[in-house]
Amino acid sequence: MRQDITQATPFELVYGRTATLPVEREISTYPTEPITKANFQETLLRRTYNLMETLKNRRQKAVDNIQKSQKKQKERHDNQLSDKPVEFKIGDKVLLYCTKVKKQWSEKFDPK
Repeated sequence: MRQDITQATPFELVYGRTATLPVEREISTYPTEPITKANFQETLLRRTYNLMETLKNRRQKAVDNIQKSQKKQKERHDNQLSDKPVEFKIGDKVLLYCTKVKKQWSEKFDPK
């Protein structure tokens, strides 16, 4: 299942290819290159280089997508914050932080 942010499955980011199910080995679901003993080494090297390049590109694309998503999330969060300073008027009720109590909620406080 593709992740929304990375646009790739975790398997693709680790191995550089889509996962092959066991049933897909029995029933060919996509065309593959026939491998013979004569071209085995060449095919193996080509496939390895292709996977290395693909994996590098997919990981970079995932990093870019994550950074875009983080930027959007930061913008949404920053838009919700108000930059206006709060102005109090005479008679407004405010919460007063009392520094006389060193450990809050540890004991009863009896102001005298």
